Amino acid sequence: MSDLPVLDAEFDIVVVGAGSAGSAVAARLSEDPSLRVLLLEAGGRDGTPLFAVPGGQVFVRDWDRYAWQYACAPDASRHGRPDVWRRGRILGGSSTINGLIWAVGLPSDYDGWARSGLPGWSWHDVAPWFRRIERFAGESPGPRGREGPVAVERFRSPHALMPDLLAAFAAQGVPPVDDINLVDHAAVGRVQTNQRRGLRQSASVAYLGPARGRPNLTIWTGCRVDRVLLKGRHATGVALHRDGRDCSVAARREVVVCAGAIASPLLLMRSGIGPGSLLQSRGLPVIVDAPDVGRHLQEHPELYVEYEVDLPTYTRHRRWLPMVGIGLQWALSRRGPATSPGSHLLGYAHSGRAADGPPDLLLFAGPWGRLEDALAFTRGTPVFSLSPSVARPRSRGVVQPTGPHLDDPPRIEPNLLGDDEDVRTLMDGVRLVDRVAHAVPFARHVRRRLTPAFALHDDAALERFVRDDASICYHACGTCRMGPDDRAVVDAELRVRGVQGLRVADTSVMPAIPSGNLNAPAIMIGERAADFIRRAA
Repeated sequence: MSDLPVLDAEFDIVVVGAGSAGSAVAARLSEDPSLRVLLLEAGGRDGTPLFAVPGGQVFVRDWDRYAWQYACAPDASRHGRPDVWRRGRILGGSSTINGLIWAVGLPSDYDGWARSGLPGWSWHDVAPWFRRIERFAGESPGPRGREGPVAVERFRSPHALMPDLLAAFAAQGVPPVDDINLVDHAAVGRVQTNQRRGLRQSASVAYLGPARGRPNLTIWTGCRVDRVLLKGRHATGVALHRDGRDCSVAARREVVVCAGAIASPLLLMRSGIGPGSLLQSRGLPVIVDAPDVGRHLQEHPELYVEYEVDLPTYTRHRRWLPMVGIGLQWALSRRGPATSPGSHLLGYAHSGRAADGPPDLLLFAGPWGRLEDALAFTRGTPVFSLSPSVARPRSRGVVQPTGPHLDDPPRIEPNLLGDDEDVRTLMDGVRLVDRVAHAVPFARHVRRRLTPAFALHDDAALERFVRDDASICYHACGTCRMGPDDRAVVDAELRVRGVQGLRVADTSVMPAIPSGNLNAPAIMIGERAADFIRRAA
């Protein structure tokens, strides 16, 4: 298998990455007592209790301990703006550090996957898996899962301005709905969040917590996987770095790569699976010439359109006295700002450029300013932001290795606004949310627009604002895309083309980004991967 020392040759399935998808894969496969499953995670256990409190991560300082901080190349499509893409390096992966927004996307997203030649991935096919995942609390006008591992509830403590904001959206033709995860049309609603009584329900909590006691499931943290070991074109295990030494572990049946949209393509390329000329130029072997590995990187670009309002918002909360009160409220009732997810509103709308098709805008809103602004929680001005994002971006980026070694940093080119149509969609999105902000009854609370601070009919100024200020949503996907064609990295059952015994199961396999946040779809992909493996036995 390899000249590396073998740690254990008795595992049937080796799962690389304990994030949203990997936790689901390992937990579900370990339900079969005949399978020995090894789950490998580069990070540590769940770590600081601050992650359990939804608002607690604001106070995390040692992010390098809990997350990969991927530095991107300056983005020419945004005037050279650099990004740092934070991805979870901890049990639960990014579900342990994210904004806790539970969104399944729109049914038309998955019907588009099926139309692209992927049988079994239509909304009709995937909807039962979403219901299997969730344990939804509260009433709903439609079918929701009630017995799944992931607790989901409507956000408990929406800001006082939310009712008027929803009414203002209605006045602009975007209707409020009771359950935003049951729509396939333009609508807005109170955000749903993977919480249980005010506590984060990460993939680790939901899946690995109940599974940890199973004797056939082994979880190793602090393991960095260098490459998949191949015998000919058959995956036989992985080479990894653990406890200060390089070693290997065997997989009798399959290796499942669940390392995410950045790390999964890099792992495949270090294993000799990727664009042949690129691998050769980086000093890597070429075992399977797979040209699309690392390509088709997709993200939701978003903007913060900020308003000064006449009610207190979270921009004034990070002071000692308010923080003490917020902490007591959370401790006594599991409510209040400490339970806040990354948005208080989730919505879908038409920019006006695609009125006859599915919504092309993804909408968020919350009582804060730009989160990357160091003063967002300290300045005295009460700020409320409306954030349009492109639901179905056309722009594509790339992830590439810069060398053959595990520690060589990747080159990530987001190209977030590489397609001019995405820029125009965001421009229309800014104008839409500004009309909402100035519609009754929300308008009575708005004192002024803070950003952008110019007249929105100025196309040139608005385009500059979009390119200067558009940021990522941490929704990377598409870099090991699933498809029926020979260039696709994996097939409809997530098997890597050209290799036996190897699958990829995470957001990297998405052929097109769903319209909403990606945690729920990533878990769905993990659930399906486990099912494919069981049925292949």
